Amino acid sequence: MNFDSTIFYSHDINKAIDFYNNLIGLGIEYRQGDIYVSFIFPNQVRLGVKKAESDREIPGSQTIIISTEEIDKLYDRLREKRVEIYSDIENESWGRTFSILDVDGNRIEFLNRN
Repeated sequence: MNFDSTIFYSHDINKAIDFYNNLIGLGIEYRQGDIYVSFIFPNQVRLGVKKAESDREIPGSQTIIISTEEIDKLYDRLREKRVEIYSDIENESWGRTFSILDVDGNRIEFLNRN
């Protein structure tokens, strides 16, 4: 088995697209109007963002962890773009990490295990 994708729920697909495409730098794989967008990572894993339409689709309740070799450069770039940092960069026994919140309050944690 291989992990293929995950889905976040959003109040506003256009704001999510601006955040993930323009600020984070993920490429758009597929878009279905204002209902759904799929972003693709270099390893072919997808992050889908779907407009919340049912009671179980709660924006701001999810977390993903993204590994990156250039965590310090990414941290500095996101701060320069005035992305709100949820937890500052720090060293843990398992790696170097920081996290941000997207436009719906979903948590994105960045990790370097080196």
